[in-house]
Formats: sequence, structure tokens, C-alpha cells
Amino acid sequence: MSVDFSQLAPPDIIETIDYEVILAERKADLINRFPDDQKPQITEVLNRESEPLTKYIEENSYRETVLRNRINTAARGLLLAYAEKNDLDQLGANYNVKRLIIKPADNTKTPPVPAVYESDPAFRERIQLAFDSLSVAGPEAAYKKIARDADGRVADVSITSPMPAHVTLTILQADSLTGSASPELVQIVDKAANAEEKRPIGDRVTVISAEIINYSINAKLYIGKDPEAATVLAQAINNVTEYAQKQKRIGRSIRMSAIYAALHVDGVNRVELLNPTADVVLTPTQASFCENISVVIGGVE
Repeated sequence: MSVDFSQLAPPDIIETIDYEVILAERKADLINRFPDDQKPQITEVLNRESEPLTKYIEENSYRETVLRNRINTAARGLLLAYAEKNDLDQLGANYNVKRLIIKPADNTKTPPVPAVYESDPAFRERIQLAFDSLSVAGPEAAYKKIARDADGRVADVSITSPMPAHVTLTILQADSLTGSASPELVQIVDKAANAEEKRPIGDRVTVISAEIINYSINAKLYIGKDPEAATVLAQAINNVTEYAQKQKRIGRSIRMSAIYAALHVDGVNRVELLNPTADVVLTPTQASFCENISVVIGGVE
């Protein structure tokens, strides 16, 4: 099972940086370098924003802040949990894992259309599965790695065993509106999962598309007198949209409590959730698709 990065403590190598703290430390260090009888005078000078010496210390403190932030960024680039873009590609190379193409480039169009590559989160998940894929005993993580490596369009995969020696791989397609996998993608993954050099000889592997369960979110927000309605509404819609997108994975149920929490932003006194009317509980072979999000201001109270 892969490590859940969200459960790890923040790495000590990444420090918290505060410009005001750095500025105060540099001023104190400079003052301490003078004889005691001159310290009050230097302190008075540094307390005046217009003094050239003060400007110089501020400029130096800003430069130090930028440098230390750059060091933090470089440190994150060495950690799988934080690395992004090219840094993540380099980490993937350490595990012999390459970022996949979801949609090839099209140079026949004007202007040329660049290739679409898998996202950092998806690539990071596949890197985590690298060692699991080395097993020849057919563990769940190994089958996940095979499916994810087969094509960059595989957004998610679940592994179930309906009966002994039978394995079902359920896949979700990244570039499909609902997430339903096309027959072409199912065939590609099926071919990869049933390759003799990868599939345990006793397993019977079947690949299917996830069953898509459609739902809508329809709610009314009742706000106080002071909050700006447009701001409150925009934040609530953004929150619930992010939740719906986050849950667009195989087996992730849609919970009414989570929708209420997403909609209950600052300024909202009450949420009236019209749809869904119950939790949308999914099986390991199902995924959700939010057809419509309608959130309006129901009134002031």
C-alpha cells in the first residue's frame, strides 16, 4: 500500500520564512557590531525608514528572503510529495517511470496543438506504485501500476476479485466528460494486463469501464445581512465544484455532509440542500459524475 503523503509531518528541511523576522534579526546583528556607546544612535538611525542604511538593510533582508524561498523550492523538488513538473519527471526517472501522454501533439493545425501530458498528481501516484509493480504474485498495487502505465488516459483504476483466480480491473478515463472508458482504452489496458510477462499464470483478468453514476447538486444559501452575496455565492460554488471533482474517482461516494460543509462558507447562516437527497454510495466498480451544480441565494436571515 502506498504512503499517504497527507499523513506525513512537514519535512524539517523546509523552513518557515518571515521577512519581518529576518529584517529584525539583521538590524539586531548590525547594532551589536557597534560599541555600546554607539548602539543607541545606530538604533535610532535604523528606526527611520528614510535612512539609506535602513533601506540597505531592508534590501538585504528581501534578498535573503528570496534566496531562502528558492532553497525551499529546491528542497521540495527533491521530495516526491512536493515535486512538480520537471522536478517530478527527474524523480520519476529514478524509478524508471516516465510521464505519459494523454493526447499527442498535433502539428498539422495552425497554431500547432501541444501534447497533453498526465497531471502531476496522477504521475506521482504511478511513481509510488513503482516498487509494487515488481511483484509477480499479482497484488492489487501491481495491477494498478500495469493499468496506469498502459495509457496516460487511465485516470483511476480499482481492482476486485469476484471469485478466486478472477481479477477485474475497473478503469476511469481522464479525457472523457463523464469518466466512462472507451472500448479502445479498455482494449489497450486489457492487452497490457494480460501480457504473459506480467500476469500471474493462474489469474483470469478482465478489464471494464467504471459504471458512471450521475447526480446533481442543487442548493439554496441563506446568508446574513452584512456579507456580500456575490462573494459568498462564488466561494460556495467553487468549494462544491472542487469537492465534486475530487470525488470523481472509482468507489468514492458522494456524502451529503461533505456537500453541506463545502457550501457552509463564511457568511452563510443556513444551507438548504435540494439535491442529492441522500448519499450517493458507490461500489468499487462505480464512479460519480456531477451533471449540474446549481447554487443560489435563497434569502437573507
